Amino acid sequence: MAVYVAWQMAARQTGEAALDFMAANFRVSLGAVLQGRVWTLLTSAISHVEPSHLFVNMLALYVFGRDVLLRIGRVGFVHLYVAGGIVASLGHLAWQVATDSRVAALGASGSVMAIAVVYAALFPRRILLVGFILPLPAALAVLGYIGLDIVGAIGGLGGGVAHAAHLGGAAYGFAYWLVGVRWRSAKAAQ
Repeated sequence: MAVYVAWQMAARQTGEAALDFMAANFRVSLGAVLQGRVWTLLTSAISHVEPSHLFVNMLALYVFGRDVLLRIGRVGFVHLYVAGGIVASLGHLAWQVATDSRVAALGASGSVMAIAVVYAALFPRRILLVGFILPLPAALAVLGYIGLDIVGAIGGLGGGVAHAAHLGGAAYGFAYWLVGVRWRSAKAAQ
């Protein structure tokens, strides 16, 4: 929330210095990383400019995050969020290289996708109301969003959405579930 407020304050400042600072330090891009601003791999995952973007990400974090937090604990949850965000940023950088794009990205969506995948793996039959209307099992709903991101990334349906970042976060969430949850649970049961 503090980074969102900083973006809003920067937008109200006279001159470009404040906005330039925010853009340079809270959006991830290949150019930023190559210039040594590697922290943007993480800071972009806590950065939102638009209130609707922040609202949707925080709503999804609340829906998926509560039960995942209870299942994997605080340390695991913070790890999942942070690492999911970094891998999401790396996914965006890979997309930039593959498409020769210069578009920077920001937002918690990659971290939230990591958490959503773990939620869907832990509670695959729980019903979610997609778009507040369509009831679907969590596994199907999350797979549907992943499918939309695959189509968006391959088809170039950007529309201001960092589809490759979402996919990076989803991939990390799946890996975390396989190794951090499923494998450890199976090992503990032995």
